[in-house]
Amino acid sequence: MKKKLLITSIGSLVGQNILDSLQNRRNNLRIIGTNSMAEVANNFRCDSSYLVTQAENVDKYIEQLRKIVEKEQPDLVIPGRDDDVVILAQLSKKMPEFQDQFLVGSEHFARVLDDKVKSYQFALRYRIPFAPTIESGIPDAENSVRKLVAEYGYPLIAKPSKGNGSRGMWIVVRESQLEKIIKEPGFAIQPLFGQPKDLEIDLSFGLPFFWEIPETRLFAAQVIINKKSEIISIFGFISKMVGGKCERMDKCDDPKLIEVVRRFAEAAVKEGWRGPFNIQLKKDPTHGFQVIEMNGRFSGGTSARYHLGFDEVGRTLEDWIGKGVIPERPLPQGINVVTKILSDFEIKQSNVDALNNEKSWTSLK
Repeated sequence: MKKKLLITSIGSLVGQNILDSLQNRRNNLRIIGTNSMAEVANNFRCDSSYLVTQAENVDKYIEQLRKIVEKEQPDLVIPGRDDDVVILAQLSKKMPEFQDQFLVGSEHFARVLDDKVKSYQFALRYRIPFAPTIESGIPDAENSVRKLVAEYGYPLIAKPSKGNGSRGMWIVVRESQLEKIIKEPGFAIQPLFGQPKDLEIDLSFGLPFFWEIPETRLFAAQVIINKKSEIISIFGFISKMVGGKCERMDKCDDPKLIEVVRRFAEAAVKEGWRGPFNIQLKKDPTHGFQVIEMNGRFSGGTSARYHLGFDEVGRTLEDWIGKGVIPERPLPQGINVVTKILSDFEIKQSNVDALNNEKSWTSLK
């Protein structure tokens, strides 16, 4: 009998990467997706899909997922977005009989991962290197950020505390900008490591149609923490980021990078985490590797890492739902660079209509 894999927010970039990683290896799997939009290609790359409310409607979303889990009895439930990581951690407590079917750890640490300010506070407790992070909109924010500027200077970066995918971020290069954003609640303000101190936009001809900061390299690592809360693998890499998406990935075995990542992973295990663990870092000439954020899911680089010889999806499935689920085949060898390109996927209107009308869709294959 085929194992059932339920992937939430299947329309996300993470959902696409999981599906791509399982390409031509799905004979023993039945893949079920959930998504809040019907007209999305990944819905119809699954064996069946469910239309659900947006994750912002937390109570309704949790109830819909609960009913789907009870109906489908999946062998594993994988989060496809940061919001889903917290929600699945909550749901695992509400459904203890399915606790080992949710690919997440403790709800407490899921909330740490979901908030960059809490992530920084976590790092402080364990004395591990995380970019200094100031919460905007609180009484002492102005004093704290002045100290940050005095030590690190400009530019700074202001990120939504609970944001992802590089959305809603601002680069702060002068005092007048800082005065405004420090009063707005919901931002995490950090030094922008690796950038020239005189970073500015040339507005002499107007607003540029596209603008990108000069340095786009992002150091990162993906960690596999198994069901027994053991760290079984760490894979370091460098991503070339364009518009918040990875366009190129290079393998990185820097011992100092791996050492920092291991310390974070060990601390995460102590906080009750298991499953995927992703860490993003900047390398500063003065301060060395500094973690800038963490998450507890597969990522937009998951399929690229497979081609670099790191089969995180396959190894995770084997650990959580059993050996032999993924057919054995040699991993790619001798590859140190992967580039990502766009591809096309056609969508039949009849399938979209069925999903919109019935709130579920199943492939006839």
